[in-house]
Amino acid sequence: MERFRASSLFQPANFVAAIESRHDAELDERPEHLFGAYLTIPHTQVARIMAVLGFDFIFVDTLHVPTDPEKLVDIIQTINFASAAGIIFPQIETAAEARAAAKKVRYAYSGGDRSVSPVALLDGITNIAPPGWTAETVADRNIAVICQIESVLGIENAHAIAKTPGVNGLMIGSGDLRASLGLPCRNPPGHREHPSFYAASAKLVAAAKSCGIPLMAPAFRADPDDIAWLRDFKMLITSVDTLSIVKSHRQDLAAMRDKMIGCEHYHTNGF
Repeated sequence: MERFRASSLFQPANFVAAIESRHDAELDERPEHLFGAYLTIPHTQVARIMAVLGFDFIFVDTLHVPTDPEKLVDIIQTINFASAAGIIFPQIETAAEARAAAKKVRYAYSGGDRSVSPVALLDGITNIAPPGWTAETVADRNIAVICQIESVLGIENAHAIAKTPGVNGLMIGSGDLRASLGLPCRNPPGHREHPSFYAASAKLVAAAKSCGIPLMAPAFRADPDDIAWLRDFKMLITSVDTLSIVKSHRQDLAAMRDKMIGCEHYHTNGF
């Protein structure tokens, strides 16, 4: 991902270029898939650890975990020294909502209404840009707008959302989509997805392919024997910090208990 960095580490990396579809698999050096993780523990120490584990991107979840603005800036800067390289908008159901999302991210140069900050970057120090560019136009080019589709209505409007100018990718919101379909929000371990979920996913994939934009999906709960439906999703979220902590601690605890079987010594003096 280093080759997608901006001229200054205080500016967003070019996530738009990193995630766009490969035109020639033999000549295009970009990977077929990018792997990321959810950061749900709002602490810079967690961000510092996750930043060096080899993920292609970190998804900082501010929807399900309350995070104040100052802490959010600290977390993002701990991960990549810069502003966010992509913004995921949840519960997008119409093209109008997608247009509004794109406008919030981009400056007037690209038809948006994002306000230019006079103090976010320092002249000649952190706002440097290639000839003919400014920090603002670089941000307009680099920051990816990803619309999360997680309802039946969103699936029905997926093509209109995907072709909305300024939208760079779509994300499937698996849990909420299952709920919208009347299914359990979590697929039981060892069970294949319901046919209606496959059908909805296929519609989303078809919409993205027809518009030439990439897809993102949470894959940390995917059944190893039922991952074929993920093959068309370029960005895969493989883990969640909180769930990884739970899994690791439980595995370590169980392993140590197993190792200690037969090693217990029983004392007769009451201790």
